[in-house]
Amino acid sequence: MTALVRHRTGTRVPSVGDVVRDLAVRAVPPAFALLVLGLVVGYVVVAPLSAWTGEDRLSSLLQAGRTPFLDGLALTASTIGGVTGNAVICVLSMLVVWVISRQWWLVTLPLVALNLHIFVHIVTSTLVSRDRPAVAHLDVGQPTASFPSGHMGATTAQLLVMALFLWYVLRSLAARLVVVATFAVYLLVLGWSRVYLGMHHPTDVVWGAVNGVTCGLIAWWYLRSGSPRRQGPAETTGRAVTSVPDARG
Repeated sequence: MTALVRHRTGTRVPSVGDVVRDLAVRAVPPAFALLVLGLVVGYVVVAPLSAWTGEDRLSSLLQAGRTPFLDGLALTASTIGGVTGNAVICVLSMLVVWVISRQWWLVTLPLVALNLHIFVHIVTSTLVSRDRPAVAHLDVGQPTASFPSGHMGATTAQLLVMALFLWYVLRSLAARLVVVATFAVYLLVLGWSRVYLGMHHPTDVVWGAVNGVTCGLIAWWYLRSGSPRRQGPAETTGRAVTSVPDARG
């Protein structure tokens, strides 16, 4: 539970310099570690294990079962999780965090999650350079290679941050579960859509999700918390800086 409430108490008001330092010390190094691990996994998946995973058979099987309805569903899910869709998700997430918290440093959380993922994804994809599945592609391919799935990673990273944020903001357990279930179902559909559309192998999607979860958690934890509050404009005027409010009716 500590992870879920770590930004609620408002015991620390970071400066811009604090945020930059925390990024450099607490976000960039684990992102590099994730990058190295992704390269190792990518090289193993592409070469030694490629003949054993049966991924090509699954891609062919999904292609054989394509229907107009499933095509539309997959394309819709994929569009939401694409480059433009993730930019919109990022802006909306930052807006939601600002409206609820009024704390600019918390607004950085989804942005950091997205940009950490972009860095890890582009470098991993470029160096591993895995070909896309040898089936008909129903979506427009990005300039990056197949491994890992950028759609899956970027969307997972941001939705995880928002799920954690909304979990401690919402009072109702039912509302919390609805948010988590909605995000989870969409991510499952997104992962299926990328394989169904012929854009990725299953292991691309799985590692994309791993990238997303990791980048989301790094973003959620990168800001230090619990240090003595710095005196700011609010304190000098006699007004306390409030913690993140609970949207509890």
